[in-house]
Amino acid sequence: MIPGLADWLPRQRWFPGEDAGEVRVVRAEPFADGGVLAIVDTALGRFHVPVGIRTSADVPAGAVIGTADGLVHFDALADPELVVGLYEAVAAGRPGAVAFRPEPGAELPLPVSVRAMGVEQSNTSVVIGGHSVLKVFRRVWPGENPDVTLHRVLRESPYVPDLLGTFALDGTDTLGLVESFVADAVEGWSAALDDLGHVLAGRSRDLDLVGGLGRLGVAVAGVHGRLGRALGFSRLSPDTTADRFLGRLDDTLAVAPELAPHASALRVLLDERVRSAEPAVAHRVHGDLHLGQVLLSSGQWTLLDFEGEPSASPTERARADSPLRDVAGMLRSFDYVAGHHRLDASTWSADHERRSRDWVRDARRAFLTGYSGHSAVDLKASKALLRAYELDKALYEVRYESANRPEWRTVPLRAVRDLIGPVG
Repeated sequence: MIPGLADWLPRQRWFPGEDAGEVRVVRAEPFADGGVLAIVDTALGRFHVPVGIRTSADVPAGAVIGTADGLVHFDALADPELVVGLYEAVAAGRPGAVAFRPEPGAELPLPVSVRAMGVEQSNTSVVIGGHSVLKVFRRVWPGENPDVTLHRVLRESPYVPDLLGTFALDGTDTLGLVESFVADAVEGWSAALDDLGHVLAGRSRDLDLVGGLGRLGVAVAGVHGRLGRALGFSRLSPDTTADRFLGRLDDTLAVAPELAPHASALRVLLDERVRSAEPAVAHRVHGDLHLGQVLLSSGQWTLLDFEGEPSASPTERARADSPLRDVAGMLRSFDYVAGHHRLDASTWSADHERRSRDWVRDARRAFLTGYSGHSAVDLKASKALLRAYELDKALYEVRYESANRPEWRTVPLRAVRDLIGPVG
């Protein structure tokens, strides 16, 4: 039993709800002195919580889970010594109920420092010694995590960090991985916010991000090509694709009644136009691509986090899809940069609106030009299907923001209306 766990879990950004329900620790496997990997069943699924247990703990207050019998239980990833213990177990290839395995030929240098990385999403990452990243998956699914599967397929790709090792419960259910660290990198989202901020303020740009987005398109196309060649190509049934779009449209209309006047137009774009299209090429894709999943370092783009949409089931995440899903995800991310500035601004003038729309237009154009020049996908012939994927992504965003950040709903709602445009 871990004291305070039921109250602590909903306070974590990676936990998907405000109430964990009944919490039960089903496994607790030691990995270091004073550290266990706890596997926890909740009302919202199974989760992985590395736990430190000591008489005292020098960790942030938010990392403390609870105290009982004179022992403090805390998030082990807040303790550098325990993080190093996890990393060294991978480097050593330690066997056991949790199998720690380095990748063949991988070099895992001794760590000299540990620091947390950015904002947690569905996993937690820690930089080890400035050369590696330890990533812990918080949600536990049966079998190998897609991030591991696709990393191995993309081995030696210039656009993906090197996979150095993994650890898995009973050798099968992935709990975490170690990958190479991208030095001197800036996150795509942060770079884009800064770039548009300079444009809106009329200041000279420290980094002409739009000028480099063509190279991001090349990187995404390169990853797509390698995934298709390694794991195989197939064809998507237009009827199956339309059915999926329509199911998600109905889910969105249930939480966004203000879209009801546009329901007919949405059905034309997501149903009729999709069913009349040619079967699209499909293969494994990233599945959750946006500016927060890419890094820019010395003009080179790197794609991260291949586990797919966090809320999707393992079956859905392993399913082949059109590469247009990833393309649409990035296009929507450019629009979110503009939306962030609109929401954050104390005043928003007509000039701000013009500059913002111009930036999004130029970002889209640069990315699509780079992608189309190195991809087998004919973007001109796929215009209607790409529009449908953008709409599907925007509708997902409406559902997400309605449930988590209601004040952000205006961003995807506006996008839905813009994407509908004239339907003729």
